Amino acid sequence: MKISFSHRLLLVSALLAAAATAAAAEPTGAATEQAATESPATAESPGQDDLDAAVDAKLSAQSIDDFANVLDLCKRAIKKGLAADQQQFAEDLYTDTLMYRAGRIVQAIYEVEAPDPQWPRLRSFAMRDLNEVIERNPNLGDAQLMIAQLESLPGGNRERARTAATKAIELLSDDKLQTAQAHIVLGNTTDAEARAERGSHYDKAVELAPRDKDIRRTRGLFYLLTDEFEKARGDLEAAIEADPEDASLQEALGLSLMMGDKLEAAEQAFDRAIKLAPDSSAALLQRARVRAMRGDRPEAIADLDKAIRIAPDEALPLVLRARIHQQAGDSERAGADLERVLAKHPDHPAAIELRGLIAAERNDYPAAIRDFRKLVAQKPDDAVLMGQLGMLYLAAKQPRQAIKRFTRSIELDDKNFASWRSRSDAEISIGDHKAARADLEKALELEPDDSGVLNNLAWLLATSPDESLRDGKRAIELAKKACEGTTWKQPHIISTLAAGYAETGDFAEARKYSKQAVESEGSSPEVKTQLAGELASYEAEKPWRERQEQEDQPLDEDRGADRDDDEPTAEKAAKPQEPATPRKKRRPFD
Repeated sequence: MKISFSHRLLLVSALLAAAATAAAAEPTGAATEQAATESPATAESPGQDDLDAAVDAKLSAQSIDDFANVLDLCKRAIKKGLAADQQQFAEDLYTDTLMYRAGRIVQAIYEVEAPDPQWPRLRSFAMRDLNEVIERNPNLGDAQLMIAQLESLPGGNRERARTAATKAIELLSDDKLQTAQAHIVLGNTTDAEARAERGSHYDKAVELAPRDKDIRRTRGLFYLLTDEFEKARGDLEAAIEADPEDASLQEALGLSLMMGDKLEAAEQAFDRAIKLAPDSSAALLQRARVRAMRGDRPEAIADLDKAIRIAPDEALPLVLRARIHQQAGDSERAGADLERVLAKHPDHPAAIELRGLIAAERNDYPAAIRDFRKLVAQKPDDAVLMGQLGMLYLAAKQPRQAIKRFTRSIELDDKNFASWRSRSDAEISIGDHKAARADLEKALELEPDDSGVLNNLAWLLATSPDESLRDGKRAIELAKKACEGTTWKQPHIISTLAAGYAETGDFAEARKYSKQAVESEGSSPEVKTQLAGELASYEAEKPWRERQEQEDQPLDEDRGADRDDDEPTAEKAAKPQEPATPRKKRRPFD
């Protein structure tokens, strides 16, 4: 981000230096007499020597301490007294030095690849100067813009940033780039939910400075975060045209292409980024992600190995490498990488998540639940993750614990299809058919063509011992739709259609479809036994009735997985592996 300043000071200084040179060149016969007595100018302006020293110090200033010396000399000159015109010059010199020093600090924060870790202290130092500048002259647009930029950073005063940015726009209307930068601040400080308002500020900035790479980068990243990948690509390509040697722009372009599923082009963009910055662990990480998504695991691992050598303390390359090992079936190597991450970052959510998923894969549900409860403890309001925790309890045969988590997930997001459906599964397993039917009806509203919901609701309507819940005719309608949606290839769904006909008393049709289900391939021995029992019932012209009443199975209490000390309202959440609720798209190896 380029910061521009008033250069009035340098011009005035140059004029003064020229005037001094001209005066020195004039011959005078009164030199000896003036040396004996104080000149009238010195008498009228006792601080002049300090002011001259301040000008010299300003012209040679290199460091922050040098600027402090200029300021001290200005204050000393003003305190001693100056002629009226020199007094104003000293005031201007003091103000411009404050501005210049603040600007150098702003540049140190914004214009380096890796900002100084002490940037919050640097900001405080710059803000002290800028506050004094504004007290002296609130109509300096450059100062208002710098205040806006500094206050817009994390930990700053957002409202003051917006006020200063608005003032800067008013004062800098003849400077298109600086006005554009002020609009960027307004966009950055607008609430994320107000997407249109944010976008309008970025649009105005691009309109004012269409060739500035930082302006185009900012809007491009905004589009990237809002899943408008083609628009993001357009802005990032424009930024690259302005600066083809900026590796970070190539990396951002690669991200936009990857998120838009243009994997080959994304890999090429990361190739360019790495050519420009061979030691960029971030670009290597992203290229590894693309290569893994394209199925090129060896090359992905090679990139990650290099990224880890460059930045051994970075967690993400290790987590991604662990994920690739896990998906290749090498849980041992995956676990080793995760433990390396968690040794340094014990609360790292991606590492905890993957470790929990690996535990679930080997049916170690106590360990998986423990890890996902840690994730839930990090963010209280993630409906999807809360639902995932419920699914782990359900898989661990703890349906009542699962219901608690699904209920909290639905409280957080009543459009969470997965939690409505999964809670119905848990309710069916404990025999609460009334609650299960209500949840299935809600799930069906959200996903009218989901074959699993169609089948489960039809099964309840056909087989529940609760007469008030049964509806054979509707069961047939739902089951037929489920069979059609699965091209009549799912034996358990065909058997549901048979149960619907049996409920209506049409045992001929019931036997027909039941035989079809029994004779279909692909069922496990356990399912085939169930299907044969249903057929025998229909041959005896008896409808099928079914109610499960599963008890919660104990988990390993010593490991804390089945303690009920994580009330849903106190639980927190993190990103899931495969979100079922509509939300930002996750891809493999994210």
